[in-house]
Amino acid sequence: MRTKKAKHAGEQWKREIKKEIAKFSQHFMSNSKWVKLIEVIVANAHEIKKIQFKKIQNEKIGELYLDENSIFEFDYWDSAFEGNNSFGDWLQYKEIEYLSFPKILDSNTAQDLEKISTITQSIGEFCLESDENELRLICYRK
Repeated sequence: MRTKKAKHAGEQWKREIKKEIAKFSQHFMSNSKWVKLIEVIVANAHEIKKIQFKKIQNEKIGELYLDENSIFEFDYWDSAFEGNNSFGDWLQYKEIEYLSFPKILDSNTAQDLEKISTITQSIGEFCLESDENELRLICYRK
């Protein structure tokens, strides 16, 4: 049973997200597109080893934890992650400003950004930006 205080905090959180989303003029992702993207990331976890993200509410960069063993059969996967990130909390898809796929993971490991681009584009059109250090999948643009 939710208390009035918990319900109020949840409603406040939703209002804050809507307020932040309103600051962006372009929106490139939907929940259904997110689900397709997650499916292809999990299916290609051997190629996609590290994914970082930036939330719209602040400047912090987090990391998503998705691998070939990730299971997303529950209803909340239609709109959010639960604990599959470095912040350890719920993360709604609409809170993510962009995903970043860094090229260099450590001194011995790199990701093939061209291959990641091909994998993601195989399921639909995405707003992608890249340089020699990272590939970004843009979810919102001001």
